[in-house]
Amino acid sequence: MQADEHLLAIDLGTTKVCAVIARVIAGDDLEVIGIGTHPSEGMQNGAVIDLERTTRSIEAAAQKALATAGVEVSRAWVGIAASFIQSYNSRGSVAVLQGQRGITKADMKSAIRAAVDMKIPPEMQVLHVIPRGFRVDDRTGVRDPEGMVGNLLEVDVHLVCGRKNDIANIERAAQAAGFRIEGVILQPIASSMSVLSPAEMMAGVAMVDIGGGTTDIAIYRDGHILQSKIVLIGGDLITRDIAAYFAAPVEHAEALKRSFGWALTQPADEAETIEVQRIRPRPPRQVPRSDLNFVIEARVEQIIQQVERTIDQALPREDLVAGIVLTGGSSLLGGLAEKFQKELGVDTGLGIPGGVTGFTDIVKSPTCATAIGMLQYALKERRRLQAEVGRGIPKVVRRFTNFLSKYF
Repeated sequence: MQADEHLLAIDLGTTKVCAVIARVIAGDDLEVIGIGTHPSEGMQNGAVIDLERTTRSIEAAAQKALATAGVEVSRAWVGIAASFIQSYNSRGSVAVLQGQRGITKADMKSAIRAAVDMKIPPEMQVLHVIPRGFRVDDRTGVRDPEGMVGNLLEVDVHLVCGRKNDIANIERAAQAAGFRIEGVILQPIASSMSVLSPAEMMAGVAMVDIGGGTTDIAIYRDGHILQSKIVLIGGDLITRDIAAYFAAPVEHAEALKRSFGWALTQPADEAETIEVQRIRPRPPRQVPRSDLNFVIEARVEQIIQQVERTIDQALPREDLVAGIVLTGGSSLLGGLAEKFQKELGVDTGLGIPGGVTGFTDIVKSPTCATAIGMLQYALKERRRLQAEVGRGIPKVVRRFTNFLSKYF
């Protein structure tokens, strides 16, 4: 089978690296044929601090996926969510010369380029440029201005950027692991592709991906992204809180969280006791379940505060008609959706990845939302590039306009 019929996504999480390989079948359908994970080593807050260890983590996860799939792939898409990522909303404009000729794609790209140039510091690299809507003269809410007559074209865009050196180090680690990078994707954008429907994005929705080391937020309305943010708090910090509070081994703290943890304290918790193993030489002891949930709830409230702040910066809360969609491995914490709904007054549910087949028990879990979304994003990009090749666009031009033309 040709290499172009496969897509490899490598999700660089804070606590683990997840590699997923899919086969392209029946046009734009994807079948997952291999998954591999490995602890994320050599990284801190999403940035490389030990190139060799990061390389080994990527290589170990990817080779597990490729061995399961029984194929060899040399290209990969990498997903990141890190402290060096910044998101901006910007506006660019361009005067349309000879306005009666109608607005062209070149005019649209010029307006977008102006929005990028106004906002991006020199040390940052553009990862995503996402138009949110156009204006032609005083006409707002224009989705596609091509062919319209006007004198001034304006565009609102959402920009996602990362520090150039940090992105270069991630790319070096992946290349040292044996992979050529096809693209870098922001994790919340990828997760949104796998768990949100177009109807939800139109109505107004907040996607909240709670992983091990970060909480990734993306807010949509009218089919466009309004805001994205990476918060450096995740399920791993909840586990460490439990370990510190009870003087328990981290592995046992994680087991307690998974088996007994609840994000919303209940009156009955006071009457139920659980056994907590502690770091030797301390003996195990029985504690009320309410003590465990008190620790969990305190950290969950911190996450909710960050989500609340991001939502309120983007739109009125009543505009979240489709509510809040939780995904990611830590979204499986008991009572989490109920806690969000209670604190924010917005309908909250669990987001399950869709649009792919194969490895059903795994790909239908919120844990894989980012990796599945990366595959869907990668396929969309591959189709776009194939169409450009078919139209005879020179390779150098494709490179120059890549981050602009992908949105048209």
